[in-house]
Amino acid sequence: MRLFFLFFSLLMFSACSTTPEVSPSHEKKSTHKILSNQSDAEEAKNEYKALQKQRTIH
Repeated sequence: MRLFFLFFSLLMFSACSTTPEVSPSHEKKSTHKILSNQSDAEEAKNEYKALQKQRTIH
């Protein structure tokens, strides 16, 4: 029984200690999506500034 418990605990600790790796294709997609979102946010910010400027002029 002790041997079973030792084996089971060793199996659990070894399974829980490994870190999953992200595949390069998923990493590229994520990076591309982040950059796309950042550029969209920058465009929206510039449009907002332009609208604010128009409001202060009128």
